[in-house]
Amino acid sequence: MHTLVTQELSPFCQDGVTSSRVEGPSLMLEPKVAQAIAMTLHELATNAAKYGALSVPNGHLHVEWSLTGNDQENNQVVLRWTETGGPPVAPPTREGFGTQLMKAMIGSQLQGTISFDWRADGLVCEIAVRA
Repeated sequence: MHTLVTQELSPFCQDGVTSSRVEGPSLMLEPKVAQAIAMTLHELATNAAKYGALSVPNGHLHVEWSLTGNDQENNQVVLRWTETGGPPVAPPTREGFGTQLMKAMIGSQLQGTISFDWRADGLVCEIAVRA
């Protein structure tokens, strides 16, 4: 998971430009889960680079994940994307193709959940999928 996240962020988080923090337990993902999360992270990073925390030098991005559940069948990966220090944020007036794609990949393909919290100081996105 750590490699996947850092590789998806690498084009957008150059040293000295945007502060980012990536943290979570060591975790190996199944290929279809990794693909869906990679595409979702790419979409989030692209939007953050255009409109959010990755579009300004003072922006900060924190990506963290955890594993919940106590048995093989109920384990979930919960990933939280938090932007701060960027331009003021407001919820979009319409749902674009990227948001539809993320919801389809996480919700339909993986039967997971994805939520968006458009806070004034930055977007918080939470993804939960079966591990």
